[in-house]
Amino acid sequence: MPSKKKGPQLAEVVHLRPAAATVKKAPPKRAAKPPPPVDTDSAAQALLEMGRQLTDNAGPTEALRAQLQTLHTLLKPKVCYVARHFPSRNQLHVEHVRGRYDERVTAAVPGEGVVGRCFTDKALLREDDTVAVPLEGPQGVTGVLVVLGARRRASDILMQSLAAQLTAAYEVARLRDDSARRNKDLQTAIAGLKSLEQNREELLGNVSHDLKNPLTTIKAYLAMLGREKLGALTDGQRRAVQICDRNSDRLLQQVNDLVLMSRLSSGKMQLNQRPFGLKAVAEEVVRGLGAAAEHSRVRVVIPPCPEVFVRGDRERISEAIHNLVENGIHHSETDDVVEVSVASAEGLGTLTVKDSGQGMTAEALEHVFDSFYRAQPGMPRPPGAGLGLPLVAKIVALHGGRVDASSVLGEGSTFQMVLPLFASAVSAPDLSQAAPKAGGILLVEDDVDCREVLEQVLEQEGYRVMATSGAAEARSILSHIRPAMVLLDLRLSGEDGRSVLHFIRTTESLADVVVYIISGASDVASLTSGEGPDRIDGYFEKPLKLPKLLDTVAAVVRPRNRGPAVP
Repeated sequence: MPSKKKGPQLAEVVHLRPAAATVKKAPPKRAAKPPPPVDTDSAAQALLEMGRQLTDNAGPTEALRAQLQTLHTLLKPKVCYVARHFPSRNQLHVEHVRGRYDERVTAAVPGEGVVGRCFTDKALLREDDTVAVPLEGPQGVTGVLVVLGARRRASDILMQSLAAQLTAAYEVARLRDDSARRNKDLQTAIAGLKSLEQNREELLGNVSHDLKNPLTTIKAYLAMLGREKLGALTDGQRRAVQICDRNSDRLLQQVNDLVLMSRLSSGKMQLNQRPFGLKAVAEEVVRGLGAAAEHSRVRVVIPPCPEVFVRGDRERISEAIHNLVENGIHHSETDDVVEVSVASAEGLGTLTVKDSGQGMTAEALEHVFDSFYRAQPGMPRPPGAGLGLPLVAKIVALHGGRVDASSVLGEGSTFQMVLPLFASAVSAPDLSQAAPKAGGILLVEDDVDCREVLEQVLEQEGYRVMATSGAAEARSILSHIRPAMVLLDLRLSGEDGRSVLHFIRTTESLADVVVYIISGASDVASLTSGEGPDRIDGYFEKPLKLPKLLDTVAAVVRPRNRGPAVP
């Protein structure tokens, strides 16, 4: 029997299946461990540090960065940031971030998401690892503080305290920044106003000087015409000269009032204070207003009364009294009487001006010291009205006094100037002075007409006059001749007149020469307080009053055609 060959034996196919015992199940997910709470000392230290940062001189951005850094150090979050609300866009925009990148740090819409709901509900919200706290300021809720993934757990009270501290720091920095910006704007505005004020002062000074130069010439020639130094006058010519002279005085008064009001309003008025008699000043004013009173047919009287001494700027007080008396004359009828009386009581000196004019209503009396006030709108103001009484009030207030006004409609008005008494002035001042000296007069004046008329007036009185127009020529003359008196204009066209004054005071042989300033500048009165090289003996403000000028010159210089006074 044939044998059968056996082929290779095939392996048995075995299906592999994992044994039940070898399958491992995933362990159950354990709950996340809550972060540890913030300890009390760390929280107190963080709040203290945030409080100290309130006093740092930092802007809003720097203050916010510093506050978030402190908060990040305390809570150790993944990220913390502030979302600020912008009403114009109705969105909460991320303003500043501290920490690592997180896709959740993005703008939010009020009412949507945890950040938006926190802003809308004005309440602290927690969602998973996110904490949102509203930032409440003076204007309400302005934003949200957001903390993501904090590794230190803070209570709601602590989170609200941290948010309140952050808001306070931001508001303080914002207000400080706003205040600094406003202060800078204010300083810029003040600098502009100072420049404007300086330009205005210079303009007023130049205008005053330029207006008074021709007025000086006009008044000088009018005075010479009135005294018939240029020939005899008919009655009609004499009346025309008086009218021109009176109206030139009105123009001068308006220029002086404008300049004086400007200086008083700006607080740059310098007072040359010294004791003087109030009654004596009133008498001078009444004499000066004699022509105006005669023209208006009004009598101005000063009843017998003792002298009252006060301390102040005699020229300024004289201007105030002049305005009061002039106001009484203008508001009086023909043949009325204006009474000027001086008295003292309880440490105060008073000067009262009473007129018997038409009086004022109660409404007009309330505004009597207002500039350019009209009692009846549309009606023209009386001559001289406008700045006169307001100037009186400002001048007297500058001397520590006051002006009272009372009036009865149909019976007249009363104005009373009240000034502190000068207790030391119990006797009349010493009027003794040195006898006039022989010598010439040096006149330094750059205005041709003004120089010519002054030279003519002085030469007619018998004085020897040397006239020049510039500072260099004046110094050249003074180097060879010693005059008895110098009449010096301050505002010379080529060089300041002070250079001539300094040359006189610093030259030993000329240091005691009498120097009087003649100028239309509004600040000339302040020179009387000068010392050393700036010392002067007096001043004449343009337009010059010839009688006063000639009286002063006569007290200093002896004319060539007059012999020495017989004792």
